Amino acid sequence: MGKRLLKSKYKAFEIRDDDVSQILVEGNLPAIAGFITGCHKGSIITIHTLEGEPFLLGLSKMFLYCEDKAFLDKELIPYLRGMDGAGA
Repeated sequence: MGKRLLKSKYKAFEIRDDDVSQILVEGNLPAIAGFITGCHKGSIITIHTLEGEPFLLGLSKMFLYCEDKAFLDKELIPYLRGMDGAGA
């Protein structure tokens, strides 16, 4: 029933102070989560479609906007919580 908005690839950016890094990530849960967990805590995170449309915007690993709210709430956030350590 949930409509999938995930694309095949995204441009992901991590912005720390004046340093901007960009990588291409696959449009799947492990790739998106892997990018986010690899970012530094104080950085700004943005993920865009290849056409430049924003998919996910975040600050210090707190998500401010996601184009696919169901994916964020039901899949990505629970997956990231599990990656942080089940005992935490």
